[in-house]
Amino acid sequence: MITLATFNVLDLLEPSDERERAILPAKLDALARTLRRIDADVVGLQEVGPPALLDAVLERLPRLGGWGGLGGRAGGYLEPVVGTPDARGIRNVLLSRLPLLHAQVHTAESLPFPAFRQGDPPPFGARIPLRRGVVHARVDAPAFGPLDVLVVHFKSPHPVPLRDAAGVELPATTARARAEAGLRSIVWRAAEALHVRGLVDDVLAGEPPPEVVVMGDMNDVPDSPVLRALRGEGERGRGDAAELFDCAAGIEPARRFSIVHGGRRVQIDHLLATAGLHARLAGAGFENGELREVLELPSAVSDHAALVTRFG
Repeated sequence: MITLATFNVLDLLEPSDERERAILPAKLDALARTLRRIDADVVGLQEVGPPALLDAVLERLPRLGGWGGLGGRAGGYLEPVVGTPDARGIRNVLLSRLPLLHAQVHTAESLPFPAFRQGDPPPFGARIPLRRGVVHARVDAPAFGPLDVLVVHFKSPHPVPLRDAAGVELPATTARARAEAGLRSIVWRAAEALHVRGLVDDVLAGEPPPEVVVMGDMNDVPDSPVLRALRGEGERGRGDAAELFDCAAGIEPARRFSIVHGGRRVQIDHLLATAGLHARLAGAGFENGELREVLELPSAVSDHAALVTRFG
């Protein structure tokens, strides 16, 4: 049995004022409690700031030995695989108790978007950056073999404003302009999904292809075009060797949510797996029993629920 989990920790950043400084110890304690409770062998984290703050969380965990006597660090985890940060300083991180066979962080200055014909110019030039590096590790999972895990954090649903030639934001004064801003946000997430889909395809081109997991805060719902593109659904539902499957799909609908936004319960955090691993899914659940909508920042608790999956 192995346990995989994903969790957006919400703004684990250095305090910028007295209020943030006052709540930081409670935030570190709350994050450590969540990690102890989910007790996962591999965890993908999002919105991690300085690695020193992650260390402060891990120091609050009991010292355990990892698989096969490895680890010995707090929580039994090996050295974290730390991604590149965005302009705010938040990044993806992978924690593993399982032996790491390979680890890297995928970055890109800009992301392409599909054209209609070969030779067409890129529709958006270099306007879509990959702001947070995709953390990618291959772990050695006992009784499962090599397992590639990718940790992602896609663009938020916030509208993306139009800017003038100098880069100055222009106000959206009409319904169409506001709709365009919303569509820019969707296009951005779709470009990120296509980029990660390409990374998965590259991994699956190996011989023999390993099982693959993509986990993280994707800022979109399961049936969205963004998630469908990332899953790579087989033609007319017939399935495909490259298809990724939603490990949360079997959770009772009333419990299948990772945030509360505007009073609505929504799933935007996902863990997707290739068919062979998905067939061994033994259980999944969101740690959302005490989840509440965070209306005021900074907050000592995350506004996301961890998604925990077990395979046997």
